[in-house]
Amino acid sequence: MAKILISSLGTGLKKEGEYQKAKYTLEGKSYTTTFIAEALTEHLEIDKLFLVGTSKSIWDAAYEAFGGDDEEYQLELIEKKESQGIAEEVLSKFDKQISRYLGSEGSKATLISYGIDDDELWGVFEKYLEIAEHIENGDELYLDITHSFRSLAMMSLVMTQFASSISDKKFILKGVYYGMLEYQSETEENVAPIVNLNILFELQEWIKAIDAIKKYSDFDPLVEIMEKEGIETKVANAFTELNNAINMANMAAMQKFVENASKKIKSISNSNNRVIALLAGEVIKLVDELNHERMSDFQFALAKWFYRNKNYAMSYMALAEAIVTKNCEISELDRTDLSKENKKAMKSISYPYDKLFQKIYPDSITNIRDNIAHQLDERKDSTGRDIEKLPKFIEEFESYFKRERVSNVNKNK
Repeated sequence: MAKILISSLGTGLKKEGEYQKAKYTLEGKSYTTTFIAEALTEHLEIDKLFLVGTSKSIWDAAYEAFGGDDEEYQLELIEKKESQGIAEEVLSKFDKQISRYLGSEGSKATLISYGIDDDELWGVFEKYLEIAEHIENGDELYLDITHSFRSLAMMSLVMTQFASSISDKKFILKGVYYGMLEYQSETEENVAPIVNLNILFELQEWIKAIDAIKKYSDFDPLVEIMEKEGIETKVANAFTELNNAINMANMAAMQKFVENASKKIKSISNSNNRVIALLAGEVIKLVDELNHERMSDFQFALAKWFYRNKNYAMSYMALAEAIVTKNCEISELDRTDLSKENKKAMKSISYPYDKLFQKIYPDSITNIRDNIAHQLDERKDSTGRDIEKLPKFIEEFESYFKRERVSNVNKNK
């Protein structure tokens, strides 16, 4: 496991022939330097440093700050920077010096363009992806977004998220650091605090988790964050059970989660993690929507929820089950009685709903449901049509689920 720092390098500001230094503070310690990267490598005990800058960045001063003492090479860096700009191959000696300074191999200086158009921005992005190739499983990653262009700070965050999404490697973003140079004048000591903005990355993770719940009924990202944040085990386990129930199409297990959810929500609402506490509102909304005493109403609400989350297969499965369950409730049939006569009665839906439901009609709910469950070939060309018909089926059966039991209707006659 290595500690890796990716830091951007600016053009610097000279005063009386020297680049200006700043006094940085981090976790009670002070560091006076031109480069926040120098302070962070020492404070965090970094193993690998990736410095990113343009051909006009102050590579000469950075070389000296990281222990470089070859005056001729430093002059070459200054001359090239002030003329045509520094080329990639010139920085190979710089790479070796950083590695010597840190006492480990693998550090690198990377040249990027200014990113003034789409082509240049893609070029910058590709450079960051090259850096990501040097990150291994279990590595701890730190970002410094203090210097250089503000667009580069955004690129660092986006690159990290993108790399973690497409790579099989599992690394941890431990910190996003920013040296608040503009705050110096606010302090008597004229110091610049280094703040950890890792909350930006954490919020992005939460956004993805909430989005996965809303769009795809997927609670996996939420469970992963809860485990990482050390959220109360029974709360995380509850959502694991819900996700398993969804993935296995176990509606009874989902109903059990909804019935017991109020206790879990209380734990979430009282969490010390502010985002988790805010997330409680989303869970409450879900529970309220699915919280129905009768199984048929629960299944029908579930069908609508799955449809809204674009889980069309599960929506059809829930809708078909809801209709059969409702018919049993109306006709006072025992769903646990699996005799041939009773099973036939369960699916004998009355007019005008029979044509929408019964298997004898080609585009009926039962036909579509059976094709999903058994992966039949007979509807291989009808996927789009089946999705298009689903909201119409749900709308048609809204009135069906408002019907009362036959015995109750008869008593009122």
